[in-house]
Amino acid sequence: MKLQYLGTAATEGFPAAFCNCEDCLAARSDLQTEWRTRSQAMIDQAILLDLPPETYVHAVLHGFDLSAIRAILVTHSHVDHFYAQELINRGYKFAQNIKNPTVSLYGNSQVLNVYHESTRREMREMVASGIQIHEVKPFQNFTIDKYLIHTLPATHMQQEAALLYCISAEKTIFYWNDTGLLAEECYRYLADHGVVADLVRLDCTFADDVRPHSLRHMGFAENCAVREKLVQYGLVKQNTQYYVTHFSHNSRPFRLRLEEKAKEYGFFAAHDGLSIEL
Repeated sequence: MKLQYLGTAATEGFPAAFCNCEDCLAARSDLQTEWRTRSQAMIDQAILLDLPPETYVHAVLHGFDLSAIRAILVTHSHVDHFYAQELINRGYKFAQNIKNPTVSLYGNSQVLNVYHESTRREMREMVASGIQIHEVKPFQNFTIDKYLIHTLPATHMQQEAALLYCISAEKTIFYWNDTGLLAEECYRYLADHGVVADLVRLDCTFADDVRPHSLRHMGFAENCAVREKLVQYGLVKQNTQYYVTHFSHNSRPFRLRLEEKAKEYGFFAAHDGLSIEL
C-alpha cells in the first residue's frame, strides 16, 4: 500500500489565508518548503481521504488522475474536508475521457446533506449518475475493491457523527484526523475485530502548544496518550509507524521545526506531498 499526504494543514492552511502573523509572513517567503494546504491523503491512487477545496491543486501538483479515483472517504462536513461543489465538474463539458465511470462517495448523513445542498443548482444528471452515494456510521465495516474499511466515531463535534477510518489491504492504516482523545469503545471495537495498524496517522493540530485548547483536536501530549492505548489493546506492532499531521498555523508548523519536535516524541511529522510505501 502507498499512502501519500496531499495536504497537512488545519482549516486555515499555512500560511493562513488571512493572517499576517510573524510565522505566516515567514512561511510566505519560503513556500516551496513551508506551504501546507488543507488536509487530504490518497491511498494507492485509488482512494481519496477527504475532499478539501485544494483537491484540484493537489492533483495538478502531485500529478495524479482525479478521474481514476475509485472512492472518496469523507471524515466530516466541514468545508476544509469536504468541498462538495468540486464534484459538479466530474463530467458534462468539464471533463472528457473519465478513467472510472463511477466514483463512490462515503460519508455520514450530514456529509450527504451538504453534498445535495451544494450541488442541487448546478449538478447535471449525467454527472450525478456517475457518483454513488453511501451513508456510513461509526462502528461499521464495508469493502471497496480489495480494501476493508472500518469506521470509528471521532471526538470532534456534537452536531455531527464525524468519522475516523481504518483501511486494510496488504497493510492497515489508521487515518485519524479532526479528533480529540478517542472513546474507550473505539479501541475495544478494533481489538474485537483483530485490526492491527502498520501506520497510524494522528491529528496534531496543536503540536507542542501547551496552552489550553479545545478537546476536538490533539497535540503531541494527546498523541502519546493514544499511542499508549493502541499498545495496551494490541492494535499496533513493534514496527508500526506513527505520523502526525493537520497542523494549525498557531502551532508554528515550520517543516524542520515540527520534524525535529515530532522525533522527540517518537513520531514522524508529515508534510505536503510525502509518500510512504508500506
